[in-house]
Amino acid sequence: MSLFDITNFERQGNTVNDIHLDNIDDIRKFVIQLSATALRTVKIFTPNLEREIYDNEYFRNNLLKFARGNRHAQIQILVNDLSSAIHNGHQLIRLAQQLPSAMQIKTTPEDYQDTSMAFILVDQSGFVFKPDRNVQNAIYNTDCKHRANKLLEFFTPAWEQAEQDPHSRQFRI
Repeated sequence: MSLFDITNFERQGNTVNDIHLDNIDDIRKFVIQLSATALRTVKIFTPNLEREIYDNEYFRNNLLKFARGNRHAQIQILVNDLSSAIHNGHQLIRLAQQLPSAMQIKTTPEDYQDTSMAFILVDQSGFVFKPDRNVQNAIYNTDCKHRANKLLEFFTPAWEQAEQDPHSRQFRI
């Protein structure tokens, strides 16, 4: 069941400032760059915490600085499967242990798990969007409220339906 129509996503809203990313190194670079701009919220929709994108010291440090510098900081991550991230010692797992009041990781609701996309949305304005989580291409944009709102409209009900991952409860010790 796909709850998000990505068919025309790439052509909606303000596309003038789109930067098309065609390899994992660029995606990681722009995710790091985007995370450094966070003022209020960071929302991530990902199948498995995509180690090649999110498991690096730069991204971790940006989130840590954001959370420590803003008592209202909110980092929300929806993930289908945390098992490989836990097994491999993913840096976001350790960060969640340090920031239990600012950072939550939940299991994506079943109705959303077959969605092929992945994204990070920062402050409801900037995003890196992968139309297919299994390929190495994405769109980066910090100036398209229309598409940012579409991602938020997708993320919010999924977050509200999601449950704390049973493995992530140990993060809050």
